[in-house]
Amino acid sequence: MSTAHVHDVLVIGGGNGGISAAARLRRRGCLDVGLIEPSDRHVYKPLQHYVGTGLASPDELVRPQSSLIPDGVVWHRTAAVAIDPVRRSVRCADGSEVRGRDIVLAPGARIDWSRLPGAEQALADGTAITTFVDAELERSRTRIDAMAGGTAIFQVHAQPASGLETAFKPLFIACDTWRAAGTLDRIRVTLVHEAARLHPVAAIEQEIRRHLDDYGVEVRLGTRITSIDGDAVTLRGPAGEAVEQADLVGLHPPYAAPRLIADSGLDGEGTGGFAAVDPETLRHPQHPRIWVVGDAGDLGDARTGGALRQQVKLVVENIRLARAGQPLERYDGYTVAPIATARRSLSFGEYDRSLQVRRSLPVPDEIRSSPLWHVLDRFGLPQVYWHRILKGRL
Repeated sequence: MSTAHVHDVLVIGGGNGGISAAARLRRRGCLDVGLIEPSDRHVYKPLQHYVGTGLASPDELVRPQSSLIPDGVVWHRTAAVAIDPVRRSVRCADGSEVRGRDIVLAPGARIDWSRLPGAEQALADGTAITTFVDAELERSRTRIDAMAGGTAIFQVHAQPASGLETAFKPLFIACDTWRAAGTLDRIRVTLVHEAARLHPVAAIEQEIRRHLDDYGVEVRLGTRITSIDGDAVTLRGPAGEAVEQADLVGLHPPYAAPRLIADSGLDGEGTGGFAAVDPETLRHPQHPRIWVVGDAGDLGDARTGGALRQQVKLVVENIRLARAGQPLERYDGYTVAPIATARRSLSFGEYDRSLQVRRSLPVPDEIRSSPLWHVLDRFGLPQVYWHRILKGRL
């Protein structure tokens, strides 16, 4: 094997975190940035829920990855297979080896349907829908529109989950769609939520509950779907296990860590394979020149695009500070909970690791659902994403 090229900074992953980190590094003067990513298409994931419920067009969702690679960044169009954290060397699926003086680990999380028996067959049969997978979005929209009566069960599970609060979006948008069609009174809607509370922040929880009550949704906390067999859904909750019939099941997919992390010995004990990381500096605790952003890291609830934007800014700055021997900046666990409560209204809650409400917008109450926040989430943020975040400008 030829000698591996050593980039000044090597980024693994070409999603939101990876592309924006690479772009920001270049804008901050890093002359040699490498990016490892095999996919030729880039999906703006928050828009999936709007496409899957008929509120956005599929052509707004995806752009060619080649059009988003920042100028001057070397794109290694292959998958990372294993990382030698001591040498900071990455073995790739195409047989190549790439190294970095620093590595930014941003491979995201992966959906693992094997953790929910029967889910894939239920999706294929049309009993189940999900707005978290772009290949399922058209089917989801069609099934929601066609539902005129019966029983619908929507699922929200605990961490790890990518964009946890967005799992409420398909439930609320579907309910509003059915209300507008005059069919909501003929549909029994149940929310199955794995956590003991609807949300750990009291003000956000209260807003979610207000809209669930308005739509007449039955809520089962501490309960999860364990399997699906046709229209038979097995639920496990405080009272034990029970089987219920459902005409429609809205699935929040089970997420797992990329195999790359555990295979490279970078996972934290008890994390299920997610990357060990100092939650404040975003540095790997054993390998100080490996940095972690996004869903692949063991960062608790901070698995949203808003959180990722803060993490990327901090990691890029901390690489500079670490090289200069200066104290590192600290991440406070900021994240955001954009919850669509209707087809054209949204709650935009922000909070940090201490579960304190944060406010970045110049208004008295972002948590109270408003059409203004819907316009921001549906129309404003996609443009900000494509033209500013992925270009390292925000």
